[in-house]
Amino acid sequence: MDIEGDICSKDRVRRPQGHRPRPGLFVAVPTITKRRDAGSLERNAMTECLQAKIDCVVVDGGARYGLHPTWADMRTIAHFHLFEMDVQEAERLRTKYQNDPLIAVYPFGLYRDDTILQYTVNEHRALNSLFSPHDELLKRNEYMLRAFTPIDVKEANVRSIDSMFQGKPIHFLKLDVEGAEYDVLSGGLIALRSSVLAVRAEVLFSPVYKGAAPFGDVHKLLLDEGFELLNLDYTGAGNKAGRFSLPGHYGKLISTDAVWVVNDDRLFTSNGNALRDDVIRMACFLINNGATDLAIEVLQRGVLTANISFDAVRKDPLFAYLHRKVLLLFKSLLDRPMWAESDIAAVYNQIFGLEFPALNRFYESEIFS
Repeated sequence: MDIEGDICSKDRVRRPQGHRPRPGLFVAVPTITKRRDAGSLERNAMTECLQAKIDCVVVDGGARYGLHPTWADMRTIAHFHLFEMDVQEAERLRTKYQNDPLIAVYPFGLYRDDTILQYTVNEHRALNSLFSPHDELLKRNEYMLRAFTPIDVKEANVRSIDSMFQGKPIHFLKLDVEGAEYDVLSGGLIALRSSVLAVRAEVLFSPVYKGAAPFGDVHKLLLDEGFELLNLDYTGAGNKAGRFSLPGHYGKLISTDAVWVVNDDRLFTSNGNALRDDVIRMACFLINNGATDLAIEVLQRGVLTANISFDAVRKDPLFAYLHRKVLLLFKSLLDRPMWAESDIAAVYNQIFGLEFPALNRFYESEIFS
């Protein structure tokens, strides 16, 4: 991992002028001779991270406000790399997480390669983007007009995932980079093909940003790399409600988060401890992203078909976290008429090789102590 010098490998400032399906195509703008030296900040963040145990590595591009809710309760278990191109927000995050040894904050953005780019500062800072807002579409849909009002143009250092994490495993990606998700993924193809198990990314169904890649392009890129769509955060609530709306179903779908996971065939290509660890990581992710059924299927396949054993990792923090999550899921299922306790106990025993802690023994179990 090259973290010893200036993080920018180019002498020109470039700005995306429209989405290109192929990596590495830019339209240059006039050269800016001033370059930011973020090398020391990057070295400090990486050094802090390398001192922590890595059970589960999460890369968060566009980390404004901090950890995503789906990761919040793994704050002391997973290893987080937060990237934010707004230096002021990055400093706020660094202060927020200064006592969290597993969270590192980087004051630059992610992109398809290493360079300096210009970005638009909008009235709502969470909408800052490498792309310009599509004013006509926003007006036509009366969509967040004040929030998308441009107020400034700044420059930012950006790095590619593959450049930043050469030879280092990444297990999960969370991207919220206001239209640049395709570009960030294009700069992380090595990671996507080797260690990444799942991706959560904001996607556009309308051209909110001029030239930004729509959902279809992002989806195709991930399909081509062995991923499949798990779900969308969209529940029927669009950009605005008219008078004749049904509860919870109205308006147009303009953007939302989408979640992809590697398909089962690819997940189970490894074996031994590597497969065991990936199954644990994937099950945790599935449970926290609305797919508890698939999490149990993955665990069952790992034990019954791939013959993995969890005996050696029962005390591991990540596995203990998963164990608690599964216990709480099974307890909640006992309240449903289609489940008998014997069914739950049988599946629990299949996965964990233990007797299901019924009645008072549930919360007396050492997993909750």
